[in-house]
Amino acid sequence: MSFSNSTFTVEINGAAIFVFQAKRQSDAEEICREWTEGYLPDLLAKEVLVYDGNPSIKVRLARANELAAYRDAPDAFTSPDDVKLVYLVDYSPSRT
Repeated sequence: MSFSNSTFTVEINGAAIFVFQAKRQSDAEEICREWTEGYLPDLLAKEVLVYDGNPSIKVRLARANELAAYRDAPDAFTSPDDVKLVYLVDYSPSRT
């Protein structure tokens, strides 16, 4: 059985941070986990988010405006796993 991609949003402390596509919720959660391990400190250092000691991080299906932002993005960041990420906040990750 073949699955089509769904568009997901990563939300941190209630703020939509980025959108991306994945086949399953479990895949989306893994992408989120890997991203937060690698980029959350940078996001906090650039003061895009306020650090409260225990950020609430969740993955959910993208809303219509977020899906449109993903579709209409002129450029996007590509993760090391070749996943297209479209940031919804003013953030450009530091490349390692």
